[in-house]
Amino acid sequence: MRNWKQWFILFMVMVMSLSLLAGCSGDGSGSDSKTSESTSNTDTSKDPEAPNGDNEGVFPLSEKVTLKMATCKHPNNGPFEEMDFFKQYEEKTNVQIEWTDLEFAQCEEQRNLILASGDLPDAFYGTLALSGNDVINYGGQGMLVPLEEYINKETMPNLTALIEANPEFKSIMTAPDGHIYSLPSIRELMLWLSPDMMYLNKEWLDQLGLEVPKTTDELKTVLEAFKTQDPNGNGKNDEVPFSFLWDFANYNVNGIGSLFGAFGRADSANHMFVEDGKVVFSAMEEEYKEGIAYFHTYFKDGLFDKESLAQDRNQLVGKGSGTEQRLGGFFSWNAFSIVGAENDPKYVVVPALKGPNGNQVWRKSLGNNQGVNPFAFSMTAVNEHPELTMQWMDLAYATDTSIEAGWGPIGVTLEDKDGQLTLKEAPAGMTTDQYVFKTAPVEAPYAILEETYGTRLALAEKDKIKIDGIKEHYLPYMTSETFPGVMFTAEESQKIKTLDTDLNSYISQTSAKWLLEGGVEKEWDSYMANLKKMKVDELVAIYQTAYDRFMSAQ
Repeated sequence: MRNWKQWFILFMVMVMSLSLLAGCSGDGSGSDSKTSESTSNTDTSKDPEAPNGDNEGVFPLSEKVTLKMATCKHPNNGPFEEMDFFKQYEEKTNVQIEWTDLEFAQCEEQRNLILASGDLPDAFYGTLALSGNDVINYGGQGMLVPLEEYINKETMPNLTALIEANPEFKSIMTAPDGHIYSLPSIRELMLWLSPDMMYLNKEWLDQLGLEVPKTTDELKTVLEAFKTQDPNGNGKNDEVPFSFLWDFANYNVNGIGSLFGAFGRADSANHMFVEDGKVVFSAMEEEYKEGIAYFHTYFKDGLFDKESLAQDRNQLVGKGSGTEQRLGGFFSWNAFSIVGAENDPKYVVVPALKGPNGNQVWRKSLGNNQGVNPFAFSMTAVNEHPELTMQWMDLAYATDTSIEAGWGPIGVTLEDKDGQLTLKEAPAGMTTDQYVFKTAPVEAPYAILEETYGTRLALAEKDKIKIDGIKEHYLPYMTSETFPGVMFTAEESQKIKTLDTDLNSYISQTSAKWLLEGGVEKEWDSYMANLKKMKVDELVAIYQTAYDRFMSAQ
């Protein structure tokens, strides 16, 4: 039988159902979920076996309590009730979770049915369970509980310590109305500061007596040699000096945005940066025009692959793979993902290049709140054990529990070697990712901080190599302040979606045309006028309002 809270929620949903905003596929938070090629995680907050909550006991509870939670499964996840992580969690706490597993492909549809039905779970768990718009919409309507009153040293000592050490976490978690309706997934990882790195064939450089370029002019000299001097030695003019993927909607595979930093500011997916507290739109700046004009000469001279502006990843890999090397350089997460493990040692990282006027900037993919997704756990108004639920959740922000949530339980997928956790080999027939996702939620609320890597949690060698490359070649030049991952109101998100779609399509098509055919100087004034007609100033103003609100919450 429903209690009064459930009847109230059902009545409210029936009254307001015609006016509810549908959740957008992109919430504008800048905190996309990442499950990629990284390895490990950890968090340095303390790990109390028993929180200091006073009303519903010390873990393990003397009597079992059951909570109902809904989650959206990652495609690699198995049933949550079968995960070793949650079996061990229940043993530690004596809190049993009755899971409603939503399949990834139907997650949005199924969660909307749950939210509209009034038959709510006690909580939504995981970064895939609710969108940012869901959290803001339903939090503001009373269906989700404000959590700030529980974030204190008595109820949630682990999360409280994290916020006190880094106040920006609180800003990221705070909704536009000033409340906190969701708990975060914090996964600091330097790998994501530069998803794409720039690579050149070192064997070709050595054969031609050339050094790794340090300036744009030196890069041009190198690519001209790659094009004309038959560095692969097969007697054919079949070399592709440099190739990449062009995708304005997903700039984490578009390293040319970083090259624009040689003219003063690297570019990003939404073109939004912050300078002295003011939001600026990079695709309207003189530096952008100069970058387009300069790299047009690379296309005109055949140094940049013209197919870069239309090809997909499989086509790029086809140019880089094989025993007879054809590809001189490219942007990618790492070299072997394009050229294969056998050819990987032949390629070297190219540092941030200095431009004709001495500028040297590399794109910083994430803001200072790198790896923080604020939408990882929300509690509903029907929950009859709110403080216990928050105590249960706080365990997830302890060091080892965070690691286990992301990488599987110690003793199952992880083993402790002299105080450092390392991933065990997966069973025969399974990849490491498949094994981890079957034993742990992965896309979950936890906190794994940068300083944990290489200390409590071992770094995979491939990740260590990438991080060392970022530190040496790019980090010193990430001087542009990337727009942080803020929360937008539902109205702001919808307006951004509308404006962004037209603006980004126009900018992408126009810039690609200029790179191939030239004409940016001649057409720049009309381009700027068109951006104004497409309400770029209104878009910037929305971002400015959200940024000011974000800063005031710290």
